[in-house]
Amino acid sequence: MTAMTTTMTSPRSTPQRIGAAFRLHFVNRQFTLVPLAVFVAGWAVGVAIGFGIHQSVDGAITAENPMLLGASQAALWTLLIYAGLAASNTFPFALALSFSRRTFMAGTAGAFLVTSLGFGGLFALAALVEQATDGFGVHAYSFALPFLLQQGVVGAGILAAAVCLVAMLLGFGFAMLYRRVTVLQLWIVILALVLIIAAAAILVTAADRWPTVLGWFAEQSTVGLAAWLLLPAALLAVVDYLLIRRAAP
Repeated sequence: MTAMTTTMTSPRSTPQRIGAAFRLHFVNRQFTLVPLAVFVAGWAVGVAIGFGIHQSVDGAITAENPMLLGASQAALWTLLIYAGLAASNTFPFALALSFSRRTFMAGTAGAFLVTSLGFGGLFALAALVEQATDGFGVHAYSFALPFLLQQGVVGAGILAAAVCLVAMLLGFGFAMLYRRVTVLQLWIVILALVLIIAAAAILVTAADRWPTVLGWFAEQSTVGLAAWLLLPAALLAVVDYLLIRRAAP
């Protein structure tokens, strides 16, 4: 009689499965290296443009009249695109590895949160460097923008992290929506959102409420705006989960 030994392996706990889904996004190093490279390259290009403009205008750029550049957006758009790739590429791979949709969504939200916090930290560090060097001596700022520094570079970094989180959840949601519907239906949804925004703008204009709306934004602190952004972030997370429940792999 031959004895048989069976090794039983207990299933991993839910936190462990979510942690594995979280790490799945960072297996591909491009998820972090490409946005980081874009962050540095965009900043370098912005600084070069700042030096070029400063030389050409012959002293017109001063501390009272600084040059505000948009290089900080480059990495944000890159992260939005990579969030979409998480839906189109990583999601089918996760299902093939027997991750549940709920577990994958929880891990994905965690990965987006950590990435957003990292982006916010880099944003704050870059703003600190620009602030300490007076815009590299030519008063050219891509991160230390005056309206973002109401609560210092930390407040600017917190707001940048919140904006990044919303952008990544939005990019992931649209990519997941594409897996659920046809291209025509996707464009119908996009056009419907554009029409809703346009209608809201028309109503505000007709009621002459733009001073009130702009005044409300002006009264908010950077951390306060970041807190308000958590509402659309939470809503997008719920919508993304509802989309992922029936999305085709």
